[in-house]
Amino acid sequence: MMSSMKTIMLVSGRLTPKALSVGLIAFIFLICVTLASAIAWQLKQSANERLMNARIAVSNIVRASGQQAEDTLRQAESILSNLAERVENDKLDAEQRTRLFKVMASNVEATDGIQGLFIYNSNGDWVVNSFSSETVAKNNSDRSYFIYHKNHPDTATHIGQVILSRTTGEMIIPVSRRTQYPDGSFSGVVLATLPVAYFQHFFERLDVDKQGVILLALNNGDLLARRPMIDTLMTTNIAKGELFSRYLINSDDGTASLTSMVDGVERVYAYSRIPGLPIVAAAGLSLDSVFDTWWTYVYQASIMVVLIIIVLTSLGFLFYRQIQRLLVAEAELRLAQHDLEHIAKTDSLTGLPNRRCFDAKLAQEWSRTSRTESSVALILIDIDWFKQYNDYYGHVLGDECLKQIAQLIGKNINRPADLAARYGGEEFVILLPETNLAGAVNIAEEVRSAIEAADIEHRGSSVGIVTISAGVASNHQDGVIEPADLLEKADSLLYSAKKMGRNRVEHQSREDLKT
Repeated sequence: MMSSMKTIMLVSGRLTPKALSVGLIAFIFLICVTLASAIAWQLKQSANERLMNARIAVSNIVRASGQQAEDTLRQAESILSNLAERVENDKLDAEQRTRLFKVMASNVEATDGIQGLFIYNSNGDWVVNSFSSETVAKNNSDRSYFIYHKNHPDTATHIGQVILSRTTGEMIIPVSRRTQYPDGSFSGVVLATLPVAYFQHFFERLDVDKQGVILLALNNGDLLARRPMIDTLMTTNIAKGELFSRYLINSDDGTASLTSMVDGVERVYAYSRIPGLPIVAAAGLSLDSVFDTWWTYVYQASIMVVLIIIVLTSLGFLFYRQIQRLLVAEAELRLAQHDLEHIAKTDSLTGLPNRRCFDAKLAQEWSRTSRTESSVALILIDIDWFKQYNDYYGHVLGDECLKQIAQLIGKNINRPADLAARYGGEEFVILLPETNLAGAVNIAEEVRSAIEAADIEHRGSSVGIVTISAGVASNHQDGVIEPADLLEKADSLLYSAKKMGRNRVEHQSREDLKT
């Protein structure tokens, strides 16, 4: 060691200050180039790995969405085949129509994804449907699926483009089949309607980013379902996009990096034709989300290079240490500030957001829905006979009951944008952005069922367990103009639920039901 130091001192003593400076600069430059090259290679490898993982993830999403679509359509195909056989082999007299109605209604009830079943004669008149046992004087001879079967003698199942249901007013996917007389002539059509919303709800459960997309489309490019849902797109044909014009013509499945013709977002896509069906399933993750943490890594790597350069000088090293202290202090300050904000917005008993937090969130979402004309729903919940619970068990156990109810409510709120809060006393509230009334009612029923299933003892209640009542309101209901109207509507419906026996969910006033 001593000999090495002497050698360095001897060499440095023979070199001029200029030479030492040049040598030091060259040494630093060499280290920087080497370090930058190594980090650049590592970043490239990391980017490739993230892209590969994204392709795997999006392929799994396509596989799941495609399987769900296939299962649903195969069920519809089987039901239509059975109906067609009955229609072709039996006379459609009054007794047979009654039997068919019962069979069709039972099939709809037992099959997820099928909204309704219909039988039309050769003129397009409604013969039997799953909604009503009464004869309906309607005609669907103008529908494209009816015209298709009238002009095509094959009895294969036909999947049509999305249309607006004349029964429910919802967007539906028509799945139909031709019926015929013994001589092969056209006798009518059997139809199953699949709501687009059914596939949308399934898509919402799949793990894609905010800019991600999942879609089902016919082989000709007609959209069947898409997340995010854009109503105007459902009548748009995407066959001219790169996915159809460049990739699907060469391969039935695969992955690709494409820029969407709809919103201009660059995504990593996976696509696949569903075997035996004229349908394509596709999904895409935005490159921004794929490389979100990668860019953080790039930033950190760049900082590391700079710090290494700084470390080569003593002054830089000291400066770096000071920066570290400041960063730590700032992080601690932010953490303390975050803790204070969390305390200010959290109910101390249940751990849920408090009334203050809810009011702020409601104002924010209302402002957003006013701009976008989107949906927002609200569920107001009250624990049934809670005063009697406190009177019988005491306030300590009453507080424990509130905690249990809060936990059960929180477990049934899955989306990050949804908010469950303690509204006051034994009242809770759930705010559901981008959710229509029907979706909110489903969630309210899930919460009510979960609390009922928890079987929390309540001897002060007529049913012996803790239950809740709920009122559900949406910003698209009549009379809802301001956030206060939404709360008032939900509170009124909650009162109706209490009045009508408790342990129930109300979402329509009696006046609404009359109309």
